[in-house]
This record gives sequence, structure tokens and C-alpha cells, in this order.
Amino acid sequence: MACSLVFKNGRLIDGISDQPRNQVSFVVEGERIRSVEPEPFPVPAGADLIDLNGRTVLPGLIDTHVHTTLIDKECLPLFLAAGVTTARDVGGNLEKVLQLRAALNSGRQLGPRLFVLGPLLDGSDESFSGTLGPFAELLESVPTVDAVPSKISRLLKAGVDGIKIYFTMPPDTAKAIIGYVGKQVPITAHLGYTHSLDVIEAGIDGLEHVWISPYNEFCAAGMQFGAGASMVDPNFWVRLTKGWEEADLKGKGARIWFGEMVEKQVNMGTTLDLLWLAKCGSEVAQRDSDRRFVTPMALARQREMAAHMGERPDWDIHPGMFDPSRCVKALEKHQDVTRILHEAGGLVVGGTDCGAISYPPPGFALLREIELLAESMGAMAAIKAVTSVAARYLRQQENIGSIAAGRYADFLIVDGDPLRDTRELRRLKTVYRGGVAYQPEAILAQVPNSAMEQTE
Repeated sequence: MACSLVFKNGRLIDGISDQPRNQVSFVVEGERIRSVEPEPFPVPAGADLIDLNGRTVLPGLIDTHVHTTLIDKECLPLFLAAGVTTARDVGGNLEKVLQLRAALNSGRQLGPRLFVLGPLLDGSDESFSGTLGPFAELLESVPTVDAVPSKISRLLKAGVDGIKIYFTMPPDTAKAIIGYVGKQVPITAHLGYTHSLDVIEAGIDGLEHVWISPYNEFCAAGMQFGAGASMVDPNFWVRLTKGWEEADLKGKGARIWFGEMVEKQVNMGTTLDLLWLAKCGSEVAQRDSDRRFVTPMALARQREMAAHMGERPDWDIHPGMFDPSRCVKALEKHQDVTRILHEAGGLVVGGTDCGAISYPPPGFALLREIELLAESMGAMAAIKAVTSVAARYLRQQENIGSIAAGRYADFLIVDGDPLRDTRELRRLKTVYRGGVAYQPEAILAQVPNSAMEQTE
């Protein structure tokens, strides 16, 4: 039997309760938490004692929106270094993501626990042009309703943890997929042609990107997207941003959307960090210490894009498709949507799209997401959005997302108080994944970074 670890004298944010608890002990045996106890708690014979000295303990963070096949394998430990112990890949080549899941979940590859959805399920039109290289392999077309059984049964038999409907999927095919799956696994969507109310009514489990998936319900009728819209067209992003700036969050479409999201308890994966540059500005981002962890794969894509954008000091972090400086008001609207949905009793879940974007980099992107969520709905709700609420979205609430008896021993020890300021999650002392301790500094010393590139 594995030796027990007893953690004493901690301040516990368990991921479920609305308030932290002081003077708490918990016992870890092997990869699971055996019990959580109030002080005074006698240390069992033979157990190793770790005195937390009043430090804050909280569940390992969960990023529900990543693209791991677009991240170098040697960079996957970045997630752990930032406190992210679980991630969900929401779009990748099926064979590759299944291989990564096996490697990460077995411990052969250092990084977070991984859940996978397989490819992005498009309609008959392709969301990406073939010139986008690695992005094209993320897609798989479901051209008609008749194709749904063969396409979806193959994914279910392969053992995916969920299904993702993508941008060009028309409403009839999207509804057919939801009906065919029948709640066997969670279904989410990044929508474009299909309006979100169509799939909410059909029984979808989640939506991805506040910025995009519910857009048609909030913008003016003349600003809506439909068949023929393309995310590789720069005008798409200009129109999307303008539509949000002018969106009426109290209008009829918005009221219906909030009501349906709450009634059906559909998870909203926010990915607010996509506009982190709009929040902090390019000059601040260029001085950000996280910038050095933009991954080599992302840098290679950025260099190709820079050839078309021209020489600029923020070439490695600029999104290319849109100008973040023009998106400040749009981000404020997204945060307002997040706040209103949360206050109405809806489900808000944090995710980042890391891999698909270069900056913020893996792991640290979720810390930025939490900051933006906390501005919208408070620190405790933001933490729950990336712990217990996220775990329930993945249907893994009995294993991850909270510090309770029977859960995996995935937790963080932090010197600061993230309820006072979520930026204090940066004061991460130790990360535990399955009862094994990792030191963030040691991980970061081994992960490729731009400073290493410059000294080679």
C-alpha cells in the first residue's frame, strides 16, 4: 500500500463551497484523496506529514478548450507549471489526440490529464482554407444528415470523451448529431451558420466562445452570419467586433438566449482570453514574462504570418486576423454576457483555445482567463468555473474539480490568496497530480522558451 500523506494546517478552497475553510487537514493515499478533516486531526501512524503553514489549497485547474496537437509535446508540461492538471482537447486529428490522451493519462508524457473530442465536425463547406496547414487536419466534414450515423458511430467507438460541432455545420445536421449521440457523451459547438438557440433546444451540452457561438442571438439582424461566412476572411472579424459593440444585451434575442441557457443548463465555455491583448495592450504584452513561453510550433506559424503583416515588435503574439486594440468594447460586452448569465443561474466554464492561438501560452492562458472571469463574476465563481463546474461539464465530477474524499489528488498549494486577487495563483508553490508533487520552477527550467532560443 502507498504511504499516506497528511496535509495539515491549510486554508482550503475545495471548489464546491462558497467560502474557504481554515485549519483543514486532508489525507492522500496513492493517487486519491482519502478524507478531508477539520483540525485538530491526529496524524495516522506511518503517514508522512506536510505542514501547509496556512497556505491556500485549491483543486487543480481545468482548461476545457485546448488544441494539444498544435502544441509541442515538450511544452505540454507548461499546463502543470501554471496549475492546470486537466485539459480537454476540443478539436484535433482523431488518431493524434487519442495517442496523446494515452501518453498523458498513463504518465508516459508529462502534462495534464487529457479528455478528447476528436475532429471539428464541419458541414459541407470547410471552415479553414488548405493554406492554413496544421489547422486543416483538425476538420472532418459531415456533409449531410444521412452521413451522421457513420461519422458519429466511428468517433463513439474510438472512445472520444465528447463531440464538437463546428462553424459551417447547418442546423439540420447539427440537430441530427445531437439526437444520434443521445447524451452518450457531452456535445459542444463553435457555431457560425447555425444559431445557438437551435442547438440549445435540441439538447446540446455546451457552447464554445462567448465571442462567436451566441453572436447571432445578440447582434442586429443585418449583422448576423449564415452560410458563406468564413473565419479566414478579415472582414469576418471586423463585422463580428462591430456586431458586439452594437449588441443589445437587454433585447428580445438576448433575453431568450439567457433564459434558455439557464433553463437547459447549457455550459458556456467563455474563452475570454482570446481578447487578452485587448485588455492589456500590446506594449504590456510585449513585457509580459509569459511571452517567453510561446511554443515553438506557434512561433513557426507566427513567422509565416509575420511575412504578410510586415515587421512589427509584437509579431510573435499578434493574432493576425484582427486588431486587438479595436476589440476593447467587444470584450467588455463578452464579460457582461458572462456576468448576466452567471447571475441568472447559468453555467460558466473557463477555457482558452491555447494551441490555436500563440498568446497567452498554454497553462498561463487559463490564468488570464480566470482574471477576466473574476472581473465578470467574482473570484470564487471564477475558480469554480475552472474546477467543479468544468468537471461537471466533462462528467468527471466524481474524479476531479474538487478536494473531497475519493477525488484524484490533483491540487495546488499557493502562497497567496486567490480570493483576494486571482493573480495570486501565480504564487504557486507546488502542483500535485495524482498525488505526485511537481515544482513549477523545475518544470519551467526544462520547457523550451524564447530566452533559450536567443542564447543558443
